[in-house]
Amino acid sequence: MKGMMRMKKILAAVTAAAVLSGVGALPAAAEEKSDDIVILYTNDVHGGIDDFIGYDGLALYKREMEATHKHALLADAGDAIQGAAVTTMSKGAYVTELMNFVGFDAATIGNHEFDYGMNVLSERGAELECGYTCCNFVHTDSGEAVFEPYKMIELGDTKIAFVGAVTPETFAGSAPSYFQDEAGNYIYSFSDKEGMLYDVIQENVDKVRAEGADYVILLAHLGETAVTEEWSAQQVAANTVGIDAVIDGHSHDVTPEFVVDNKNGEKVTITQTGTKLCNIGKMTISADGIKTEIVTEVPAPDESMGLAADSWTVAEDRGVYVDVETAHKINEIKTEIDAIKSRKLAHSDFELYSTDPETGKRLVRNSETNLGDLCADAYRALYGSDVGIVNGGGIRKSLKAGDITYGNILELYPYENRVCEAKVTGQQILDMLEMGASAYPDENGAFYSVSGMEYTIDESVASSVVLDENGAFQGVNGEYRVKNVKIGGEPLVPDKIYTVTSINFLLQNGGDGYIVSGKCEVTREHASTDAEIMADYLENTLGGVIPEEYRERGGQGRIKIVDGTSRESSQDDSVGSAAESSSKQEDASSSKTTSSSTSSKSSAVNSQNPNTGSQYAVGLLMIAMAGACFAIRRKKDK
Repeated sequence: MKGMMRMKKILAAVTAAAVLSGVGALPAAAEEKSDDIVILYTNDVHGGIDDFIGYDGLALYKREMEATHKHALLADAGDAIQGAAVTTMSKGAYVTELMNFVGFDAATIGNHEFDYGMNVLSERGAELECGYTCCNFVHTDSGEAVFEPYKMIELGDTKIAFVGAVTPETFAGSAPSYFQDEAGNYIYSFSDKEGMLYDVIQENVDKVRAEGADYVILLAHLGETAVTEEWSAQQVAANTVGIDAVIDGHSHDVTPEFVVDNKNGEKVTITQTGTKLCNIGKMTISADGIKTEIVTEVPAPDESMGLAADSWTVAEDRGVYVDVETAHKINEIKTEIDAIKSRKLAHSDFELYSTDPETGKRLVRNSETNLGDLCADAYRALYGSDVGIVNGGGIRKSLKAGDITYGNILELYPYENRVCEAKVTGQQILDMLEMGASAYPDENGAFYSVSGMEYTIDESVASSVVLDENGAFQGVNGEYRVKNVKIGGEPLVPDKIYTVTSINFLLQNGGDGYIVSGKCEVTREHASTDAEIMADYLENTLGGVIPEEYRERGGQGRIKIVDGTSRESSQDDSVGSAAESSSKQEDASSSKTTSSSTSSKSSAVNSQNPNTGSQYAVGLLMIAMAGACFAIRRKKDK
């Protein structure tokens, strides 16, 4: 603990000497409260209730600001209620409970606030005491905002207006059914047509100015990098007038102060804090203008603040100063979570394998296993589809013999993917299998376990999968390694339409080579996560007992490996030839033919990354421990 605290003191010293000078600085005496207005802000917390600074550290810093300033507000820029076990198991309710406990004054919605469907989002919005603010998520028939478009807060003689906005990218990343009525008609819009986002934001900025707003803050979930440029925070600021600053989210950037010119050439400050409450944003509005900065750690309260000594402490596991009452609230929630995680779902007399317990080899990335079969069966059973498919990169943990708990399933499926059904051609299925087999016998995150289907891999055939420079599948420039594909016991027909159930990572979000993403019709998407689907399958469909048919470690013989010395059926050549002819027509001259050794290196093939972006938070923490935390400044034009 002492070593950790010394590291924090060193970090504070380095930080103070660098670009973030004054981070966490407090006025010397609480008796002389500052007239400056402070707005603290968070974004993309993604359920990180106590990962880094945490809500308990945020609560303490808010108390410190209230002790040293006459006016202090707290705002959130979206994506708070998704991204961790605490959010999955409560559909975000635990986070809104904590936000109320800490005392947020304003909040907007992020794209992941929609992950549980509109009904749940409406419930969370009703529970959140400050409510959600968003002007561009509207009813299509009336054009009226679903949530309050803006929020005006009066602080003495000063009026602060928060205008909310969420990225129109939300529509493409969510289930279409969330935004449709029973007849399939779209009843919601994100103001995503050309120029519409700028117009609706400008309309509401004009309204709050007319109502006497002295300062207008766009509380947005738009992003600055790796987002649709037209809808980025900098483009919105550049195409509007009357916005003083943008508190942003979505792209997980750490942006202390990014200044752009609006349509009239006036300066607009854009700021963002990263993710997982790794930092706190601090905006100060004074006679000199608006200043934004990133607070990397919460300082210990000064005696002059008048905070009771027993009301704050150090969280020993994190080395962070925290508010005692909020820390106690978090512990209560975590106790409830532990009780939920310990709930027994099923019992197994044998182990279900993801990895080899002796060597650590990830079996599901190049072979059939009993766990891969179980996972694929759970997907197919959800909708009664022709085929269930699960990628090896998505199966993260073996299930030991004995009782299987909900916590075990969360370790098996940590990414909170949605399960959906799509109409897919036989050729597309064959291409998916070929992509998965391209690295064999090496490990490949795109190696597929299947249900309702069987296939053979001929390892004597070298992979001729063709990828573009981004690792996206282009075709097969030669003989297929995958042979003898059967669905429902019948030979696969390349031009036949089959129903496939898998995760949105594969069917919608471009995972494992963009083979079907954007090229198939997603007919149904479940509001529950993959972990919740599996939990229900074990507990209800299987009745809490893993059947004997899953006992064999190597599975049920759905995937066969041959060396080319014998052929399994006459279908080998017929399907292979038809597929080869079809794929050659798709090959682009700029594409490259990839052997098994090179294709296994493609990030599109080998990994299934979390949707939350938490890798950025880990990176930020590593940078901080190295003794430097720096601001990201970007030019207006990327």
